[in-house]
Amino acid sequence: MIKLISFSIFLISLLGCNSVSNEDLIVDKLPLKTIEAQTKIISVLTGNETIDNTSYSINSRTTIEERQMARAYISQIIKQLNLTPIEHKYQEPNTNAFIDLLIGPFRGTNLFTKVSSKTSSNEYIVLGAHYDTARNCPGANDNASAIAILYGVLKKLSNLQSRNKNVIIVFFDQEEEDLVGSRAFAKYLIKNNLNVHSVHTFDQIGWDKDADKAIELELPTPEIETLYKTQADKLNTPIYITKVNSTDHQSFREVGFNAVGITEEFVNGDTTPFKDTENDTFETIDMEYIASTTQLIFEVMQQLVNEN
Repeated sequence: MIKLISFSIFLISLLGCNSVSNEDLIVDKLPLKTIEAQTKIISVLTGNETIDNTSYSINSRTTIEERQMARAYISQIIKQLNLTPIEHKYQEPNTNAFIDLLIGPFRGTNLFTKVSSKTSSNEYIVLGAHYDTARNCPGANDNASAIAILYGVLKKLSNLQSRNKNVIIVFFDQEEEDLVGSRAFAKYLIKNNLNVHSVHTFDQIGWDKDADKAIELELPTPEIETLYKTQADKLNTPIYITKVNSTDHQSFREVGFNAVGITEEFVNGDTTPFKDTENDTFETIDMEYIASTTQLIFEVMQQLVNEN
């Protein structure tokens, strides 16, 4: 009980932290090559280097201030693609009644952007990854790796000459706190009556010790499984199907969306040993794996957005 009260007081004290707004940051234009840009994104988000033109260092993404700083940085790199970052602020009830009584509901901010269809379409594909981390964890694999991959996919999709579906790329807050951010965003989609074709969430996808470039699909529908396997075969990328239901795709499946999780070989055992530790650092990320996965996801999304 004493530990719980102390933790609650600590959380309350964070509300007084100085925040970093999007306008506070002037981020240098990312390198033209996608892989170089992705490398820099992971480096900055893990505190391996400071944010351009500032003394700010994001050593983890747990506290209110740290998550604000990460969100401001991601906003700036979205703007570099000539897209508009949109903040989705939410308030979600705390499932622990005692903590809810002490500090109230969860409050957080998801960040998303839209890539509009080039035809008349009300259909959406949603791709998402969480940007928060466990306390005192740089979070390179969990989950700066997925943020970098989504940046790469977003860059490629925005340059397509043909798109028959809209795309939302969203970065979830508070995944580490019982999927709070993605649960809130699923409610946002329902509230706004968006016609969602499918939701694809990415978590821990930067470790590939055996260098086989394999990924796992978590609880895909037969149609989504076929779609990924078709593109993976062209790239000679192994795909394994699992029943993992413990990250953000769960939030969308629970309310009826067609949702799938994408990760490294978590079930097969070729996965980072540094999850939720101070050793989940920039140096542990396999950038060749980031590049191969980015290309696979883009090929899948290109097929989806070009379908009528």
